[in-house]
Amino acid sequence: MKFPFLFLFPLFCSIQMVCAQQNHKENELDEEPYFVRHQAHAADSLFVRDVQILKRYGKFEGLDTALLKAPVLAAVMVQEVRAGKKASYRTLIDYFLVFRQSEAYAEFIKGLSLYKELESKKVDSATWEKDKLLFVRMGFTESDLEDFKAYISETAHQNMTYKEAYTAYMKEIEALDTGKKGRGKVKGK
Repeated sequence: MKFPFLFLFPLFCSIQMVCAQQNHKENELDEEPYFVRHQAHAADSLFVRDVQILKRYGKFEGLDTALLKAPVLAAVMVQEVRAGKKASYRTLIDYFLVFRQSEAYAEFIKGLSLYKELESKKVDSATWEKDKLLFVRMGFTESDLEDFKAYISETAHQNMTYKEAYTAYMKEIEALDTGKKGRGKVKGK
């Protein structure tokens, strides 16, 4: 008679632990994320907890993790709450499950992959036709593309990555715009 009891007791305990874990998961998913009521930033330990919960239950990996930024999560949460949903981890996970099936997600991943590829790639006017795709996606006009190609073709910019070149290019444009605005001002007014 002892034998069945010794066998059933560990089985019963195992079932209890599984049920408790499932119950904990359900409770955690229905909690309101920290970032909903606080100005969250990447180094904030409570926001890091939010991200860990979303990664664990939402199966975020690879490029998906780019979506786990406070401004993105806050924008999605506001949209979902306005639609009448509860502010919870579950709401975000459900939203992203649907989003991952959309054309917008496919485009997002394509653009992000391209960005990651060009981020560390050295500028090369020989491969510009292929590389310019990211800049087209960013909204560059034909004129912008021609100007940027001329910029990266200059000898001084040959050892830069596309990210460095883009940053330097935008700083130069900003400096030109600031210079134009400053010229029209009258001293003393």
